[in-house]
Amino acid sequence: MMESASYFILLIFLGGWLKSCNLVEGAVPSGEELFRSNVNNILERLTVQLSNMPTKDDLAAMEARFTQHLESLKIQIKNLVRSGKEEGSNHKDETKNHRGRRSMDVPDEADYRSHILACEVRKSSFNESCKFMEQLLTLQRDQITTLEEIRNTSSNLSEGVVTILTEVESLKYHINNTLSDFYKEPVKSCGNDSSLTNSIFRNQQLTCDKEWIIIQRRGTPTPPGMDRTNFERSWIDYENGFGSLEGDFWLGLKTIHDLTEEGYTQLLVDLKDWAGEKKYAMYNVFQVAGTQDKYRLKVAGYTGTAGDAVDYHNGYQFSTTDNDNDGYGHINCAQQHRGGWWYKTCAFADLNSIYHNSSTLEKGWIGVMWFPWKGEDYSLKTAEMKIRKTPQLI
Repeated sequence: MMESASYFILLIFLGGWLKSCNLVEGAVPSGEELFRSNVNNILERLTVQLSNMPTKDDLAAMEARFTQHLESLKIQIKNLVRSGKEEGSNHKDETKNHRGRRSMDVPDEADYRSHILACEVRKSSFNESCKFMEQLLTLQRDQITTLEEIRNTSSNLSEGVVTILTEVESLKYHINNTLSDFYKEPVKSCGNDSSLTNSIFRNQQLTCDKEWIIIQRRGTPTPPGMDRTNFERSWIDYENGFGSLEGDFWLGLKTIHDLTEEGYTQLLVDLKDWAGEKKYAMYNVFQVAGTQDKYRLKVAGYTGTAGDAVDYHNGYQFSTTDNDNDGYGHINCAQQHRGGWWYKTCAFADLNSIYHNSSTLEKGWIGVMWFPWKGEDYSLKTAEMKIRKTPQLI
């Protein structure tokens, strides 16, 4: 049984690494990102597979249920034996009484034969019960031996799984840290001569506007017959990103957080109204926390022409229609404004609300809004959010 467990673990390893070899073998020479992705996926699958294996606690619970069943069976057997003994004792008393009656009465041959037959039936039934009891006791001994084997095997298996999971985490740490230059590829610089060219950050495709990385865009011309990207989305969508880099999109909170961690902490917001007038807002401090803190916003250092609308949201967590983290206790601002944002109670800026094909709103506050410039009843034509590293003074 222990050999089977070891063989099963070995198969998991071999299967995973063979897939790795096949995937890497088929990668194009420039596919370093694909290689890293393959290795990561294999490690994730291996972790999930091993985590789903029965643990020592699972097997212990199974053993406890099995032992409880055996104890119940043992009680039933004792009751059966006790019942047999009582039946035998009653039979003896009945025989004595019968003999006493026979000494006083005239023997009846038919009654005598009937009594003998009943005794034989009782004797046979009790003998069969005893045989059955012996068989059950033998089975119990076999099961106890099997349980001991399960207990020993589960202990060894559990220790092996813990060791494997530890090695997997160690390997991930080694890849993420020791091989950081290979695994965590930095941004291919968005330079002054690379307007709107694509770039890569940790396998995430990016779009640049000169030195700026675009993290959000609204108002891109939509081809006839095509629906505009919907920004009234779930928490998972806002975490992972959605839309098309050639059109309207949201890059994703996870990637935005990672970029700010890498030093891309200056924010530029470009806005345009339906008359073609343009305004901007720049912030020298822009940081987005991780998933544990629900991507809390830190922003400061405004300059620009559009007015400071984002400082109102400073210090607040991100909210969506299905994950309410705003400062309004009894209202879900994301549901009211129909988008995801760092809502307070609720918004002075809301660039992820419903897009309108004109400046007119059906209801105030629900549109691509920048309150300090156009108020709550005007929906902007275009909006872009961009980030970059703070320029270094030489």
